[in-house]
Amino acid sequence: MMATASLHPLADDYLDRLEHAARRLPRGERRELVEEIRAHLYEATHPDMSDAEILSVLDRLGEPEDIVEAERSHELSGIDRRGIHEWSAIFLVLFGGFVFGVGWIAGAILLWSSRAWNTRDKLIGTLVVPGGLAAGLWGALAVAVVGAGRVCTTAVPRGAERCSGGASTLGLIGVIALLAVLVLGPFCTAMYLARRAR
Repeated sequence: MMATASLHPLADDYLDRLEHAARRLPRGERRELVEEIRAHLYEATHPDMSDAEILSVLDRLGEPEDIVEAERSHELSGIDRRGIHEWSAIFLVLFGGFVFGVGWIAGAILLWSSRAWNTRDKLIGTLVVPGGLAAGLWGALAVAVVGAGRVCTTAVPRGAERCSGGASTLGLIGVIALLAVLVLGPFCTAMYLARRAR
């Protein structure tokens, strides 16, 4: 098992100050802000750096209180970051799969090139039902194909029905549940992206 790398003590202290200052933010935004700064510090520093080098990196970031204040003022300004670029990304991630899959790929590219979403949002937009609603259509076709192989006959003397071939009832229920996920997933993803881009 690999040990995780630790930050320089000055960087740890900076993160503690940031967490303290960020208490005024909603919990999710606070966690996201601290994790973003933590990831930056892991990339920009290492424990063997001198105090002067660490302080230089921290000075470029700015005071934790200023970072939180900038985050709060952006939140309070209520600016809607959803422009044509973002709306196109949302639309294409949802419906673009119907254009031979190319539209969905274009939507994913627009999603990843936008600054309105963080990395987690982009991963959700890309990985929750890749292909969007077109994947749901393919799922519906799979249900139709699985159900088509079932043949039922009625015995004349007793009137009992006998079926053979096709999927079992439990199998069909599983396929229908999967289909529901394939249809609802893209809609939920589109609503999530629209909400997160505010």
